[in-house]
Amino acid sequence: MKRLLLLVLTALLAIPVGLASSVPDDDDKDPSIQRGIRRLHPERERAKAMKKLREQLSRKAEPKADPWDTSDEVWGTVDIPPDALIDSTAVEGHRLPSYQNHTSKSSAEQTALDSLLSIDYSITEYGYRRMTWRDLPVTTTLEQLAPGFKVDDTGDCYSKYVSREKTSNEVYFAFAMPEADSLPGPLRLCVQYCADDPLDFDQMIFTIDGYDYPFYPASTHREVLDDKLYSETCDEVMKTMHKDLVYALAHSNWVALKLLSTRGIHHVKMLTDGQRADFAGTLDLYRLLGGGF
Repeated sequence: MKRLLLLVLTALLAIPVGLASSVPDDDDKDPSIQRGIRRLHPERERAKAMKKLREQLSRKAEPKADPWDTSDEVWGTVDIPPDALIDSTAVEGHRLPSYQNHTSKSSAEQTALDSLLSIDYSITEYGYRRMTWRDLPVTTTLEQLAPGFKVDDTGDCYSKYVSREKTSNEVYFAFAMPEADSLPGPLRLCVQYCADDPLDFDQMIFTIDGYDYPFYPASTHREVLDDKLYSETCDEVMKTMHKDLVYALAHSNWVALKLLSTRGIHHVKMLTDGQRADFAGTLDLYRLLGGGF
């Protein structure tokens, strides 16, 4: 009988030990239960945050093989403990910031802070806008412009720096000079392309200060030169519908011309500063002589 009672007593004493060993860890509990435990035991969350901070600060102190590696930067990854848990405790030589004395600034410091906070730090985007025709007055004179132009046998006026040789690649304005007591002929856009392979372009896109201005020539003249070069030219009258393109070419900061080919091969050319200046000068001379749209 005594032996039986001893076995029962031993079994009863072993039950609490088994129950204690089977209690799951907090991380094994349902998330809703874990949140309740965190609210009841905030010191555990503080301990975790402090441990993570120590680990990150220690890694921050270690030299890196790659100087551009910022994967463990404290500024981007550290989880700062809640304000209620922050104090001035030193952590391995690093002191945590204290936010307790927000109002203990001198009047000079507060004034300096207020002036910084009053500055508009919003980002302003600077760039060019798509240009449209503006009927601005011409500020140059005929005497100033005339030396920069020539008139050929056909009576066409264009920049003296332009070559009309078929082997030359050119983009420019031209117009017929007026006879006595008359107005000049219409302003025209002339494009010359020459290469050892045909292009057969039928469309142009002027990219001016970042904006596209498509242009469709009515016709393009093509021929094969004696030395096996291919020449393609167009000479198009600028009409009212082209006023924005004319103005943009004459007032551009940069221009890229793309010739679109029916063969699926396109040619892109950046216009030079001289070509852009010729657009502006030719338009001014044309208007001074009474030309318009």
